[in-house]
Amino acid sequence: MMKILFQIVLGIILFSPHRVAGQQDSSLCADTIGVYDGLFEEEEPMNLTLQFNMKSFQRTRQREQYQPAELTCQVNDTFKVIHPVRVKARGTYRRDHCVNPPFWMNIRYSAIEAEELCDVKRMKVVVRCRANAAFDSYVLREYLVYRIYNMVSPYSFRTRLIRLKYIDTGRKNRETENWAFLIEPNDLMAERLNATLISNDRLSMRRMNPRAMDLLAMFHYMIGNGDYSVTGRHNLKILVPEPGGPGGFIPVPYDFDYTGLVNTEYAVPGESLGISSVRERYFLGPCRSKRMHLDAANKLLAAKEEIMELINGFEYLDEKERADMVGYIEAFFIEAADERFVEEHIATTCR
Repeated sequence: MMKILFQIVLGIILFSPHRVAGQQDSSLCADTIGVYDGLFEEEEPMNLTLQFNMKSFQRTRQREQYQPAELTCQVNDTFKVIHPVRVKARGTYRRDHCVNPPFWMNIRYSAIEAEELCDVKRMKVVVRCRANAAFDSYVLREYLVYRIYNMVSPYSFRTRLIRLKYIDTGRKNRETENWAFLIEPNDLMAERLNATLISNDRLSMRRMNPRAMDLLAMFHYMIGNGDYSVTGRHNLKILVPEPGGPGGFIPVPYDFDYTGLVNTEYAVPGESLGISSVRERYFLGPCRSKRMHLDAANKLLAAKEEIMELINGFEYLDEKERADMVGYIEAFFIEAADERFVEEHIATTCR
């Protein structure tokens, strides 16, 4: 009987959905309520730790199966908040080729006390694919692409940069630490924008809101992205704004590791594009009047100074990487300033 009672008590301690470590005073618990408030509004990196069997996770990453993990948020020097979560590998290419693929983090039963996350079941986490410096930079560069699109369109996913420590229980609690970022959950993004997500794979670019579609297409041209499609919703989510919002469907992009601006070593352009590198720009948007194409380019031009300041001031990416990103975007603006820009670069491949 005593053995059974001990097991019950131990289970309550271990699997309590929310634990606080550090100082043990009554005010501490109240402080944890605000830990995740404004999760995607802050720009400062968040310090998180995930403890789980990474060895097993890597070996079974092809399976559609969650495994348990423990998430720790280091709130400050005196205390941390601990939650049980579950993790599952995601991503088509990266799940096949990455030692550490990006993953879903399921927080449904984690008792994370933040109003905006109360209905969120899971979040995407983008992590370093392989253990070398180049892959560290890929994470940071992709994070910046999300931030740049935030600047030019409200119809975008917010992100939160995190300094992520792994504790691998499958390898004697071996610790590693590198950069990662969280992506705003789909439903949270849609609610914030007063819109509804739809799951229709038969839509075309012509059904999208023209201004939103043109801006997205020109943005993708600027960053060197040919890895997206409205039909099939490839690397796009589609929103329907509530009454009072813009008309038509709104495309929202994500997943930028195949862009020329991020320039991963594994990114290759689609065979049908007829280009040899993702660094070569190729316009995949709809054919419009010259004025409409220039309007879209000018919207990006209006944000040029802010974009350059973001990249140049991003202290976590080394100077060489920042210079490469700035140079790549600058080349777009030089190109777009030419009077033959639309005729030579846009009208030749538009659809």
